[in-house]
Amino acid sequence: MAEEAQQAEAEEAAAAGGGKKKLIFIVLGALLLVGGSIGGTLLIVGGGDDSAEAEAEEAVEVVRGDPSYIDLKPAFTVNLAPEDPVGFLQISMQVLTFNDDVAKDLEKHKPLIRNNLLVLFGEQKSTELRAPEGKEKLQKSALETVQTVVNEQGSGGAVDNVFFTSFVMQ
Repeated sequence: MAEEAQQAEAEEAAAAGGGKKKLIFIVLGALLLVGGSIGGTLLIVGGGDDSAEAEAEEAVEVVRGDPSYIDLKPAFTVNLAPEDPVGFLQISMQVLTFNDDVAKDLEKHKPLIRNNLLVLFGEQKSTELRAPEGKEKLQKSALETVQTVVNEQGSGGAVDNVFFTSFVMQ
């Protein structure tokens, strides 16, 4: 009988230990289930920074107004360096912006913009301008020149692009 009593006590202890193990497994399972549902919800809803960036880009596109092309008439005509085989350069150009304030700034500060562009164009070498890369580089420099004037003297809005509508070297 003593052996049977010890064996019964051992079975009860094992059953009690097994009950504790079951409880631990149930709690861990519940935690995993809750964690998985939270993670899945964040993944579906998109709680990352990427969605914030996408919303910011959409907001920029919505704010964009109608395009304004500002013609910088008359054409720019500059003498190139005396050692340059080409005597002069003539460029007609327009400036693109989607911001009405920038369009007003471009009209208001046209003399300053023309002065800075004349200086830029007069520094060019015809050998570089013959290649498409040279014209593209000059176009980027002209855009930077116009944007600098708008930033320093105007509203600071974006000048989107400049276009050479005529480009003559003689």
